[in-house]
Amino acid sequence: MIDDFTLFKEEVKNRVDIVDIIGEFVELKRRGTAHIGLCPFHTEKTPSFNVNAEGQFYHCFGCGKGGDVISFLMDITGMSFMEALEQLAERTGLTMPERTGMETTRKNESDRIMAANLAAAEYFHKTLYEDEGKAGMDYLTGRGLAPETIWAFRLGYSPTDPRGLLAFARGKGVNPDDLNKAGIVLSSSYGVGPYARFGGRVIFPIIDQTARILGFGGRILEGDGAKYVNSPETAVYHKSRVLYGIYQAKSSLKRERTAIVVEGYMDVISLHQAGITNVIAASGTSFTVDQAKILSRMARKVILLFDSDEAGLSAAARGADNLLVTDLDIGVVVLPEGHDPDSLVRERGAEGFREVLESIDLWEFKLQSMKKGSSDINSITKTAGEVADSIALIGDELKRDIYIRDMSLKLGIDIEAMRKAVNGRIKKRSRHRETQTPAVEKIGTSGERDLLACLLQFPGLARHFMEEAGSKPFPHDAIKNIVDELFHRIVEGLDTTPSALMSGLDDKKAQELVASLAVVSITEDRASKIIEDNLKRFKIHEINGELARLRQKIAAEKDTKKKTNLIERQNNLNEQLKTVRGQ
Repeated sequence: MIDDFTLFKEEVKNRVDIVDIIGEFVELKRRGTAHIGLCPFHTEKTPSFNVNAEGQFYHCFGCGKGGDVISFLMDITGMSFMEALEQLAERTGLTMPERTGMETTRKNESDRIMAANLAAAEYFHKTLYEDEGKAGMDYLTGRGLAPETIWAFRLGYSPTDPRGLLAFARGKGVNPDDLNKAGIVLSSSYGVGPYARFGGRVIFPIIDQTARILGFGGRILEGDGAKYVNSPETAVYHKSRVLYGIYQAKSSLKRERTAIVVEGYMDVISLHQAGITNVIAASGTSFTVDQAKILSRMARKVILLFDSDEAGLSAAARGADNLLVTDLDIGVVVLPEGHDPDSLVRERGAEGFREVLESIDLWEFKLQSMKKGSSDINSITKTAGEVADSIALIGDELKRDIYIRDMSLKLGIDIEAMRKAVNGRIKKRSRHRETQTPAVEKIGTSGERDLLACLLQFPGLARHFMEEAGSKPFPHDAIKNIVDELFHRIVEGLDTTPSALMSGLDDKKAQELVASLAVVSITEDRASKIIEDNLKRFKIHEINGELARLRQKIAAEKDTKKKTNLIERQNNLNEQLKTVRGQ
């Protein structure tokens, strides 16, 4: 019997559209019955990532990643299985069933930290509207934020005394220890009780694309201390992999395919309030590779906004280098002197702000930043070296060659010297870098995979194979598990689509194998022949095995009558063998 929880998983997946879910992370284009895009799990230039709407599964022909909508959310966001299922269930209006007595009821650390973050965010936000949060509300309204903006970004305020938060969280079923692991309420080393990390600060929840609260930023309002404090690294919050405002901006990014990148929380919020909603922040001037890859899945162009502080412009130019590992079109805007995005949009409004968004090419900006100052040989050599460092990050060979020529001319450097410098840096980096396209791990033999593809795609033929041979012809555990699940569903009259099969498979490699074989192009006639050929080989193998055992028994048997019976059985098997072979 298929258990109720497996049936619930299937119901959730049947109610969501995998194309819509994956489309929030990957730009997909329809091609026939499939949707294709650049794989979010490895670097590639030609789209090999395939989403099958009818079968509700995905598969990448480049790296082999594949699965259903649940496994995609787990892989792309780092969610646990239960968290991914809960989020999808919430989208569909379904209520998660109780799983008492089962191992999966125990939430892992990531789930518990996420629950702690959610409870804390609710508490911080509601506190804004109470006497304890008046200082926070005064600050936000003083910065010109409207109530709907405060709600849209779930802004809040953290009192210095954590007891209110602890009580509120306890009422939500959150253990104080989980607040500690989330870095929200910390234990004192001096025995004076717990204290609030963000006490006395305005709270900026950091929310991912799927509306999960990963962590917080807190701005101090008065007294000593750092102006901003962020959540520590936890099982769910990794600063190098998050972009502030991505949840609020995702619809605009999908529509416009251009991302405006600013530095601060308030910059993002003020621009959103003004109607410029395709804005995110990298929480610093330097982009990480992970952040660049997230953006490249959602946009085609990035406009980096920098203030006019000359001391920081060169560092900002270098900080944009990690964007070069993507195919993003990168532009730069230097804001008028004395302004940041927040102050500029408040002074000039949305239209006035858009007027300054005429960007220059990143390379022109880098050149301007690097060439400021001395023009002696050492300075030019240093600038050329920095340019070579940047060009070496470009993956596309043709594009890299264009920039080698262009930048050499602008710097007055020999093209071949620049090419040699770039290639040297690429070789040096490649010695320490993993290959861009991971090798696809093959499960079973090619013959086993071909047979399994036929069984998966033609359940009617699979029933015939099941009745004749069962799953015995498959020695590999992962393949045997898939076949057992398929045959069980055939007998029970249940859904045998790839997505449904994956609901009954816990092994990720088995799910990926199902996805990869479900996209193999094969006709029913061809599948029928492969199945019959495999049945023939299996029967021959079984008969030969039994004949070998009989020969041993005949040689050892002393009783004449028993020996005669064994020889008769041997003769019958030899006749069967001839029949199977078609002799």
